[in-house]
Amino acid sequence: MEKIVVKNLVENGKHFCVLPWVHFHAWPDKRVMPCCIADSDMPTSEIRNDESIIQMMNSDKYNDLRSKMMKDEEVPECKRCYDLELMGEWTMRQSHNKRKGLDYVDYIADVTNDDGSLKEFQMKYMDIRFSNICNMKCRSCGPSCSSLWSQEFLKERGAEVFEEYFPKSKGKIVINNNDDMTLMSKLKPYLDDVTEVYFAGGEIVITQEHYECLDYWIENDLCDQVELTYTTNFSTLNYKKNVDLIEYWKKFPQLKIWASLDAHGEVAECIRSGTDWEKVVRNIRDVKEQVPHAQFQITPTISIWNIFDFPDFWDYMVDNEFIDVEYSSPRFNLATNPWYANVMILPQSVKRRLAELYRVYQEKHKDNVDIYNGFKMIIYNLTVGDENKGGILEFKKFNDELDEYRDEKFEDLVPEIKEVYEWAQS
Repeated sequence: MEKIVVKNLVENGKHFCVLPWVHFHAWPDKRVMPCCIADSDMPTSEIRNDESIIQMMNSDKYNDLRSKMMKDEEVPECKRCYDLELMGEWTMRQSHNKRKGLDYVDYIADVTNDDGSLKEFQMKYMDIRFSNICNMKCRSCGPSCSSLWSQEFLKERGAEVFEEYFPKSKGKIVINNNDDMTLMSKLKPYLDDVTEVYFAGGEIVITQEHYECLDYWIENDLCDQVELTYTTNFSTLNYKKNVDLIEYWKKFPQLKIWASLDAHGEVAECIRSGTDWEKVVRNIRDVKEQVPHAQFQITPTISIWNIFDFPDFWDYMVDNEFIDVEYSSPRFNLATNPWYANVMILPQSVKRRLAELYRVYQEKHKDNVDIYNGFKMIIYNLTVGDENKGGILEFKKFNDELDEYRDEKFEDLVPEIKEVYEWAQS
């Protein structure tokens, strides 16, 4: 493949993305996808104990995907990025092409065969969700991404329903793509090339393979090369009894931490079951004091669970100077799964009131375009879509069941939801 062609695709392509050439992304159930944004129902490969990493990257589906991208054709796995770009949103495809794409031009041109297969693979960017092991069971999550959720689901619903809902688990509560102990041995030769890694879970901080990667980069004097990015629930900064993550983080000068926090106090402890809010606060302070070079921010998920309390949480985080609102921005997310947690389905009268409140916060941060746009996105989702009584009743049923399992009472902590329930039942 000619370098001038690759350069043009990187700079001007409408569907081309560098990630299928430089990235390895896998889930605990061994599905391999082009990236975390790609359609998870359309894996391009899978982790197999009888295949090497390069063989996984050269699956028929992967080769076909790259072959189409070389012609700048759409690929169905990447539809989410295309759709977001049509709405004017900045996407992962655009970000990686712009930030590092030109650095990869020579490599892509040299290693790409006519059929889309690779002569060799350099893993520049790694995002492997090694396991679903997790110390929380957030209401917005589920068994595939949380072992505690999985344990509860199996206990309350029974083995038959569990296996129907979660077929790839093969009846296991904890799933791990390194369960046969072969993935890490295959992976380590590729760790030398890594310049970016995204660690997420499950809860990555309590995942063994995460520390094996860090140890490898430390032992091979690669800490300065690797940019670490985390999404973590911030519940703990220790692994087992004697491993202190802060001591690891001190060795890596390029460090970004996204904390999955979107409520505080008792509300946080309910919607993200397993949270000890005071411990989370101590962890934030410890990181800020002991790892001052770390870029710390939050990645809140806005849903019906926290839409009423998020402004108070925001004030708490800003007033305590836990997050910077001048030079950085949280990574705002909107809950779309389960669909009945999406704020769009709230009654119109409630959405109007909430939109007015969120506009105050949007205006307050008009000088920070990313925060401004984050609140803009929330407001947009409060002004579009149809109210849905059936969806609210599904939301209530789901929460009532969890309240019974967990001896909690969501309505008492978020009393505004009672008005919504009454509307749905009318």
